[in-house]
Amino acid sequence: MKKTQYTIDYSLVCPVTGERPTVFGKVQQKPKDNRKAFHNMKKISFISIFVFLSAVAFYGCVDDVNIENQFNETRKLVLFCRLCPSMDSTYILLSNSQLMYSGHNETSRIISDGTVELSADGINWVSATYDTIRMRYLITRNEFPVVEGGTYYIRASYPGFEEVSASCTVPITHDAKCRIDTVSTEHDTHWGTIYNWPHKDVYVEWHDAPGVENNYAMAYRSLTSYQEDFYDEGELVVTYNWRFYIQTLYDDESEYEYISDEGRDGSSMRFLLEADLYENDDEYFSTLVSQYYLVFLDRNSYLYEKTVTTGGGFDFLLLEPTHTYSNIENGFGVFGAFCLVPVM
Repeated sequence: MKKTQYTIDYSLVCPVTGERPTVFGKVQQKPKDNRKAFHNMKKISFISIFVFLSAVAFYGCVDDVNIENQFNETRKLVLFCRLCPSMDSTYILLSNSQLMYSGHNETSRIISDGTVELSADGINWVSATYDTIRMRYLITRNEFPVVEGGTYYIRASYPGFEEVSASCTVPITHDAKCRIDTVSTEHDTHWGTIYNWPHKDVYVEWHDAPGVENNYAMAYRSLTSYQEDFYDEGELVVTYNWRFYIQTLYDDESEYEYISDEGRDGSSMRFLLEADLYENDDEYFSTLVSQYYLVFLDRNSYLYEKTVTTGGGFDFLLLEPTHTYSNIENGFGVFGAFCLVPVM
């Protein structure tokens, strides 16, 4: 009996369930049933004729519809800025939105010749200068110092657009007694998976200050080196990489990148950073700098990041798009603040 080899593309994912194909290998074909095939051909022919006649019948009922400007769309300025007391400079991105339903071929772009200003009281303003290398507006810490608990204001303008503005308050840090805890174990379970071999799990733990709103994230900064030998050329090349990113945290229920103390006020927070720690330093790869930071976020930054990280997927095609949080008046984007506290 004839057998056919089928190769399943494992990159395919069901858009509803998220499941991947699990069948792989040789699949035995069943003998053909000619009567069933003839019946299916008749069914397909009937459906094809019905679709064709329907298209002809309803052709005269179709009118051209111009949806341009039916949604009262207006191009707006887009402003992104994050304040941090420990940073040497503040960078601001200014661009414009793109119309979704307009027939005009206008695209968003970075605006380099606009006016961007910051203020600590809403009266006296400091202008930012455009950095052509970073393609951002720049204000140094000497020109505009930022402190914990301070409220700051921003405004930006460009000809042809409505002026945008916003305000934010820098969060106040507290002694959260944050620590990294490495646990050696031989048998535990994470997300339904049993780890029954000797390994290390890495946890992070801190205490929330009661009575005030706190929003958190865990950041990681590292400097690594990778050594490559090019024997044919007689060279030794060492590559250094700086990395700074938000670390995903896990508990028994879910995973988090940004965490609010809502429902956890004044409690001790403990999350898994890494299960089965992989220690990859060898004669070629080395970690030179490794530093965790507990990040305190203001509410603007927290709400923006939550909508970006949780509302960008299409797990189910019938879900409506999630509106991305913005606190920019007359425009889009976010003006927020954060503080970095090194974890010792």
